[in-house]
Amino acid sequence: MTEVVTFEQVRRRAYPRSGGVISKGTADFFNRRELREILQAYSCGVMAGDWLDYAVDWNESGAVFAIYGEVSAVPAYTIVKRATGARRAGGRYQLLSRGGVLKTDKSLAGLLRVLLGRKPALVTPG
Repeated sequence: MTEVVTFEQVRRRAYPRSGGVISKGTADFFNRRELREILQAYSCGVMAGDWLDYAVDWNESGAVFAIYGEVSAVPAYTIVKRATGARRAGGRYQLLSRGGVLKTDKSLAGLLRVLLGRKPALVTPG
């Protein structure tokens, strides 16, 4: 039979310790300012007709914002904020594409400049 479970029960099963602390290191999420900047850049791409959807996720390596440009299971661009314990020498933020890493930077603004600069332009024959 089907068992009805509340969200609180599921949270307690997945994170038995209070606060959902994971033993692999300190978790890192997008803060309000970062999400606002990312969503402003994303809205410019949506208005231009380049992007259709987005997803926000979190895993042990950090926070992930995926941008989908077409109906696909693979995002066109992914912005990753690395967890505090998993910082690399190149920086804390990464911009990924289907082909690999486009840019690694210590600031989110540097990634968004690259992302907004990659918009395709309409060229008329002539």
